[in-house]
Amino acid sequence: MRRLAMPIHRLSHIFGALLVVGLLATLLGACTPQERQEINFVFMRTSDNTEPYWQEVIAAFEAENPNIKVNLFIFKWEEGQQRIQEMIDQGNPPTLARVATRWIPQYVAAGLLEPVDEYISSDFRSQFFPLLIDEGSQYEGRTFGLPITVSSRAFYYNKELFEEAGITEPPTNWDELKEDAEAIHTLGPDTYGFGIQGKDLETSTYFYYFLWGNGGDILTTDGTRPAFNGAQGLEAATFLTDMINEGLTQPNPTTSSRADLETMFVEGNLGMVITGPWLARRLDNEYPDLEYGLATIPYQTTPTTLAAQDTLILFKQAKNKDAAWKFIEFLYADEYRLDYALTEGVLPEKVAVAEDAQIKENPSFAFFMEKLPTGRFEPLNVKSADIATVMTEYLQAAYLGEMTPQEALAEAAIQVQRLLSYSATSW
Repeated sequence: MRRLAMPIHRLSHIFGALLVVGLLATLLGACTPQERQEINFVFMRTSDNTEPYWQEVIAAFEAENPNIKVNLFIFKWEEGQQRIQEMIDQGNPPTLARVATRWIPQYVAAGLLEPVDEYISSDFRSQFFPLLIDEGSQYEGRTFGLPITVSSRAFYYNKELFEEAGITEPPTNWDELKEDAEAIHTLGPDTYGFGIQGKDLETSTYFYYFLWGNGGDILTTDGTRPAFNGAQGLEAATFLTDMINEGLTQPNPTTSSRADLETMFVEGNLGMVITGPWLARRLDNEYPDLEYGLATIPYQTTPTTLAAQDTLILFKQAKNKDAAWKFIEFLYADEYRLDYALTEGVLPEKVAVAEDAQIKENPSFAFFMEKLPTGRFEPLNVKSADIATVMTEYLQAAYLGEMTPQEALAEAAIQVQRLLSYSATSW
């Protein structure tokens, strides 16, 4: 039987359908996983919980945004700057990174950072504590990132050791701190009164607690000259050095990092220490039988603490910045920020999260949140990280007896002035 020729109008319908199918195939092909927008997300490790937490957040984000892939990089703090630089040198820079805020001036001077002011709506900005977003995240009048890990510092004391030593209240000033350290020191050869950090991150900060508490400052108001070598700083350095020389601290403080001091405290060998809220989380979760108290850091004239924040920054060289900002808006949802604070033992940076019952009704969180408004930031400078290194070097010299406190601060001031002078001419 002879087949009939297909009518022209039916042929046009078929060709039209094939054209639509072809177009759909092309569009779908453009969204294949291999061609998704990618974000390199660098985060400095806080604890064993850091990587699992972010893996969960990223999985939830990618499920809602299948056209965006987030590559997670977890670095240790001590290698962080080097690893970031390696990524930049290899032409695969981070898109977003959690960094120490003191690193920001160096990155800005090198032209590496994207200010985020244009991305931040007034509503989004208002969700953060003003101290953090309007001061901690600011440099040279611009917002270079968002607060991502926030803490203040407090004075921890072991209630059981206090009771054994006949101490009824935590010390409020330096004389009482010394007396209490002496009393605890007599309890046994492996029991130490007060922990002084002399190694690694925040060695300089430990000195600043006492400098600030004595009415002193790190730099002059205009940030152009060192001020820590004045009378208030000398008294603070002398007090800490005397505590070491009189055997009222742990042995060899220059070998003790912050983590070392915290371990001594949780093991019951240290009567008093200054650190952040994460230790309270560790004590509550892992050492529920250790009774501890929290108090204001002992001071002479001015009660204060450190306001510390790490900042989430956006790199200028990075691709897919709009996708990165979409990820930022996702990860800053209240539920994730609450979970982060509870998981890592840090403070919420958002007002609404701080109002959650799990924060407000937790005595430790509540105490640190109460202290945060009185906190002071370390001054930001292009050479902030180098200044901290210089301070650590000369404080160690004083703690080891290689220099007197006066000699150590005087020499540190000379070195810091050189760094400040460099900063003033490097723009």
